Amino acid sequence: MTQVSLLTMKCTLEPAQFAQFMQDKGDIFWWEPGKFWLITSHDYAKQILTSDDFTCDRSSFFISRMPNMDLSLIQDFFAVVSKMMVMSDAPQHTARRRICYDGFTTQTLQNLEPLIKAKIAKQLDQSLTKGQIEIVENLAKIIPSTVLAEFFHIPEQERPAFYEWSNNMTQFFGGASQYRNEDGIEVNQSAANLKHYFTGLIKKRREQPEDDFLSILLKNQQHFGLADEEIVSQAIMMLVAGQVTTTDQLCNNLYTLMTTPGALEMLQRKEADLDDALDELNRLDPAVTFTFRVTKQDTFIGEQAIKAGDVIFISNHAVNRDPRVFSEPNQCILTRPNNRHLSYGFGGHYCLGAKLARIEMRYCLAGLLERFPDLHLMPDAAPKRKHHSLAFSGFEHLHLGFTPAL
Repeated sequence: MTQVSLLTMKCTLEPAQFAQFMQDKGDIFWWEPGKFWLITSHDYAKQILTSDDFTCDRSSFFISRMPNMDLSLIQDFFAVVSKMMVMSDAPQHTARRRICYDGFTTQTLQNLEPLIKAKIAKQLDQSLTKGQIEIVENLAKIIPSTVLAEFFHIPEQERPAFYEWSNNMTQFFGGASQYRNEDGIEVNQSAANLKHYFTGLIKKRREQPEDDFLSILLKNQQHFGLADEEIVSQAIMMLVAGQVTTTDQLCNNLYTLMTTPGALEMLQRKEADLDDALDELNRLDPAVTFTFRVTKQDTFIGEQAIKAGDVIFISNHAVNRDPRVFSEPNQCILTRPNNRHLSYGFGGHYCLGAKLARIEMRYCLAGLLERFPDLHLMPDAAPKRKHHSLAFSGFEHLHLGFTPAL
């Protein structure tokens, strides 16, 4: 069993089984096939995510996984990724994160809500007479891509290319690639395409600022002392993280809701708050399945000595089901109070776009509940999960049925 890859285990087990598989091995254990430590303890996870003993710069880990790849083929990819806030420690991380704050103010997010609701309504209207909706292609991909396009004022005809480039980077970044030279060429081209696009957009926004996210970054650029390359990397990070993970999390949440007896009916009767329900659904099947760090200096996690350079993988499935933190951890309790799941991270690297993602998912769920009261999984179209990589997972397709409108 221990010789099977962790990705294979994730692909073959349901979330609760996958979490239990790791929890059975302890709060922290060495995963020999992957040559890294695995964390299943909620407290240990919080320690790692807030300690200066661990770095977010995982370049050395990526390189160690590419022994057969010509690294010169992915120079553009590394140039972009290395400057992202998610790969940075203070003080670089602080500046790269703070420059983005004005793009996620309460007012900014509220201004996006009419667009989000209108786009969701349009997508659901198109399915009213069909009696079914394929969630991935007709809702989950479209809503975040539309919102992000509005965020950056990207024309509609250019959005499919952005999704393809973002998806390529997500899979490579998360470990799905076999790291062959042809994989490197593909992801490097995606990174180069995104970099070229945003470099051109920076020039346009400097000449004529708009009320989009990139203009906000440029407005604050001098104050935080960031180079254009850093601005480009933060823009790409927002695009990649905000698009693919929101798509996946929405699908994961809906699948959990549809397969938990009584949960859908409970929401329809308004016996649970939608925000509380989303927290619980996010807890049980996080789109970001692993968060990882690299140890900067010899240290301890609990009583376990950890050497400098060791890689630490935090299993979000396992820490979100830690029985010392969550009562009845494998049960879907939509009214669970004080839900302390770590699906969006913890500490200084807590997901900056979490509020926006929650707004999108809340209105999607509300729209489905309102328009399709007898929503159900299609019996003749089995859901198919999509494991982009060890770090990310969602659904390839998810068909839901309902009584069509006359």
